[in-house]
Amino acid sequence: MTQQDSVRDKPSTPGFAIVGHPNKGKSSIVAALTQQDKVAISELSGTTTESQSFPLVLSGETLYELIDTPGFQRPRQMLEQLQHNAPNAAERLQAINTFVQSHSVQAQQTGRFKDEIELLSPILNGACIIYVVDGSVPYSPEYEAEMSILQWTGQPRMALINPISGEQYIAQWQQALSQYFSLVRVFNPMTAKHDQQCAILSAFEELNPLWRERLQYAQKVINEHHRQLSVQSAYLISQYLIKTLAHSTGLPEPVPALLKSTQDMLRTRYQSHLKTEEVQLWQNLKTLYAHEQLETQRQPLTLNYPDLFDQGQWFLFGLSRTKLITLAASGGAAAGAIIDLGVGGASLLAGTMLGGLTSAAATLYATETPEKVRLKNIPLGGKKLLMGPVKNLQFAFVLVGRAINFHQALHEHSHANRNALQVDDDEHWLNSLNKSQQTQLTRLLQKAHKGLKESEAEQLNNIIHILISQ
Repeated sequence: MTQQDSVRDKPSTPGFAIVGHPNKGKSSIVAALTQQDKVAISELSGTTTESQSFPLVLSGETLYELIDTPGFQRPRQMLEQLQHNAPNAAERLQAINTFVQSHSVQAQQTGRFKDEIELLSPILNGACIIYVVDGSVPYSPEYEAEMSILQWTGQPRMALINPISGEQYIAQWQQALSQYFSLVRVFNPMTAKHDQQCAILSAFEELNPLWRERLQYAQKVINEHHRQLSVQSAYLISQYLIKTLAHSTGLPEPVPALLKSTQDMLRTRYQSHLKTEEVQLWQNLKTLYAHEQLETQRQPLTLNYPDLFDQGQWFLFGLSRTKLITLAASGGAAAGAIIDLGVGGASLLAGTMLGGLTSAAATLYATETPEKVRLKNIPLGGKKLLMGPVKNLQFAFVLVGRAINFHQALHEHSHANRNALQVDDDEHWLNSLNKSQQTQLTRLLQKAHKGLKESEAEQLNNIIHILISQ
């Protein structure tokens, strides 16, 4: 049996009780570290009234659990009673156990000490203590009663300073907390990214030696899960691009009197398809990242011609007309170079030059004349009005940029943050690729309206993965 197998077989699941004063962000920390958007979070004090366990489950395996607890309500009164019943340190833990047992029934009837009993119960059952304070408010001695109670339990404990509205009092808190807790860390659940969450998990390892191997294994699983998210996201985005860029919508040719209304109907259907596909991509990505309840402050893509291709609009993602034409020329040149190699260089690079110039000219024309409804003969089917696939390269870059930027915003959005997702569409995402990769992406987008081969689809997937892994 390997060391990893022995860790997996351990029956004990690491558990951490998140405790502290009301409204200090305890539930936000639980949400961030368990990657769940189902944890109830509110700015109102006292939202959490009962202890509730939230496990982090990946690949069907529970790695650890965080227990969200109510805040202390009467710590000074409780400490006074404890001190009366425990004249020395050896009797402190028993005094707490006796207090919880004797007040449990009464607390259900009167509510007195109910919150203290709720938060202490998981600790007495073996959970380590994570004490949460707000680093944006001054330290006050009123917290010492609850810190003393936690100290009396004898359980391993650490403190997290949550800078809810700022960091101006963190130094004060660090000095005070270090007298009660072996570990003190600063952690903002609203903005915490993957590496910051892993740093907190590393601190958890120091609390209980019996859980160290289990938590080290948990970090490996979390890191692998993080890697798989980028792999699966790249696949979702590349498949969306392949499907959308090759899509066309058609209607039978109408009588002349109905031509205008039929064209309008065709545009509406095509635009509806674009919206549906993009919104579906957003939902698929949100499901992948366990952000299913997250709202999005962003309008779906529209074919608002000609504004969509106006280089003065944000849709260009920093991709100027000159840059677009340069990329198109390089993409065409790369295609031409393949032709040259195919004839052993006998064309004296004429294919390269012609491919680049033709592609650049086509792109220049495309930026001036967006896609329109066209009439096409259908074998054995008469004539048909068609819209799409859009061959405009700039439009293809719009689709890529919007997908990449949405993923980036989602990837960095903590599960503790319940504000609507805001996507920055001014990001110059293309700069993440080197010149060779930019050329390769351009060539693939130029061909996408015809449909990509399996090998080309794999190339697109690889480039998207590079973009979202930056």
